[in-house]
Amino acid sequence: MTTPTVSVVIIVYTEERWDAIVRCLEGVDRLTLTPNEIFMAVDHNPAMFQRLTNELSPRFPKVQFINCTEGPNGTWVRNTGIGAATSEIVAFIDDDAAPEPQWLEGLVAPFVEPDIHVVAGRVIPNWLGAKKAPRWFPPEYLWIVGATWRGCGKTPTDVRNAIGASMAARRATLNLVNGFSSDISHANDDTDLCLRIVKSIPGARIRYAPDSIVDHEVPRARQNPRFYFKRCWKEGVAKGMTTDIHGRGTLLRELDYCVRFLTTGVLGSLVTLRLGRVVFLVGGFGTTLVGWIYSRTRQALKNS
Repeated sequence: MTTPTVSVVIIVYTEERWDAIVRCLEGVDRLTLTPNEIFMAVDHNPAMFQRLTNELSPRFPKVQFINCTEGPNGTWVRNTGIGAATSEIVAFIDDDAAPEPQWLEGLVAPFVEPDIHVVAGRVIPNWLGAKKAPRWFPPEYLWIVGATWRGCGKTPTDVRNAIGASMAARRATLNLVNGFSSDISHANDDTDLCLRIVKSIPGARIRYAPDSIVDHEVPRARQNPRFYFKRCWKEGVAKGMTTDIHGRGTLLRELDYCVRFLTTGVLGSLVTLRLGRVVFLVGGFGTTLVGWIYSRTRQALKNS
């Protein structure tokens, strides 16, 4: 079967990630499957857009830079990239993620099955300034730093949603559901997109492709307990918004996650005497739950 055409969309917003952006583009430049189009959409930063075009256009002539000055948030900018794309498949990668050479090839391959509408890549955390995660950090919570969580494993399987740091979707499907929603938290817009696709298209599947790999930078500022609990709170609030829109049925996967992986994580940490990790496992769950309750209560009061 002929390989579908592919557009790659990268969203950028700050020059503080300049080195990571260059690393990302270098990775895209070395892909085994050459994309038909590459778009770098700049989120409300005209000065950065100018610097990108001046310094990186000569080095990466295939990249088309888009200056986004309208819309409320990064979700809108991502949709601008979708609007510019003309290929059959649109792939997304974060500006602080570096793809392995087979990233795009692995991400596109599952689309040979017509009922697969979104493919999720495998996101591995790159702990900057450290060889591995802090000892207290539970691998069950890798989603906090935008990485693939422990339960996904290394076997292709159907999943509920993809992670925006590495995913691809059929462009026709994205247009059908009007792309990413700016009405929901950016922390959960990828989940919301996948839920809307599955609702809109009977039999639509989301596929996890573990051979499609990017490493996602985790700066020092995100390797501490303060960020950990702050991110858990935001995730809880975002899940509350998702529940308001899609109903409580969306929580079934979350409950399965809690029962299977958090329970085994706690027991495993107790067996290995990593008591600090138990605190963060239980504390992270509690913080996320309180964020969800807060979000649901706020919405209920607003509707009353």
